[in-house]
Amino acid sequence: MTTLPQPAPDFYCTDWSLAIDEPMAGTAVSNKVWLFLEYNQPWAAKATSDNNLPQPVQAWLAEQEAGLNGRLQFIKQPRGERSGWAFFVACFADSGSRVYRFDLADYDDLFGLDLSAVVAGEARYNANLTNEQHLLVCTNGKRDVCCALHGVALLRALAAAGVTSLWETTHLGGHRFAPTLLTLPDGVNYGRIQPKDVPQLLSHLQTRTLWLEKLRGRVCYEPVVQVAEQYLRQETAVFHLDAYQHSVTKTVAEGVWQVQFQSSNGQQHTITVEAAEPLTTYPSSGQLKTKTVPQFRRTFST
Repeated sequence: MTTLPQPAPDFYCTDWSLAIDEPMAGTAVSNKVWLFLEYNQPWAAKATSDNNLPQPVQAWLAEQEAGLNGRLQFIKQPRGERSGWAFFVACFADSGSRVYRFDLADYDDLFGLDLSAVVAGEARYNANLTNEQHLLVCTNGKRDVCCALHGVALLRALAAAGVTSLWETTHLGGHRFAPTLLTLPDGVNYGRIQPKDVPQLLSHLQTRTLWLEKLRGRVCYEPVVQVAEQYLRQETAVFHLDAYQHSVTKTVAEGVWQVQFQSSNGQQHTITVEAAEPLTTYPSSGQLKTKTVPQFRRTFST
């Protein structure tokens, strides 16, 4: 077992992750279906399972999350004069992601939704499709102080830059990479974006290009595919989101994968990714509980 040096008792996990030069590629939470429910009461550390929603609503959300193999997030923004609550269902893919918005007068309105039909793309929910870009920043300081410290600062910088479709959200995974951000409708997960980075981030969002230096991965991909895409983009210097689509991942040996992508002109690209020595780190601020996280390296590409 790796023995790590012991940081100060009040250390920040973001500082630790930077100090050990921890790679971000391949660290995005992998889920194709995400549910985002507006909930403005104070968030607990595990907000989506520890909250004051009516018990039937909590049970319905848990059933939907499990049945869809999805991920539930809470979101919030300044209320202003808006009434009701927003609920988004996002179905992420490397091409053709779909996001549906439902405006609820009451949380009980959720019971009238057939989320299996939404995810299946049934036409009766076409009116709820939205192409509007939304940015979701994790600010859940109860989960880790870094998300409050860095997430709130990024949120304010984005608001000052005129971003209106902006939401706070609960834990996106990897608070050691705070501030972390997820984009809708594309499902791109970024980390370590500082307030000074906002102009460059907005430029990438406007042109729908990936910012590799800040990219954790696209949430529609498994970690190995996220890493392979990073290598492919670095090698080809082609950054537009729609330039490549993942075709198949083949396990060719234990800890070795061939990840195939097809370019928009039909050309096939294969990236061979191999498991590297796992990294042992302190993933949370002020806690000396270690975590071992997988690492990968490219061995061949065509």
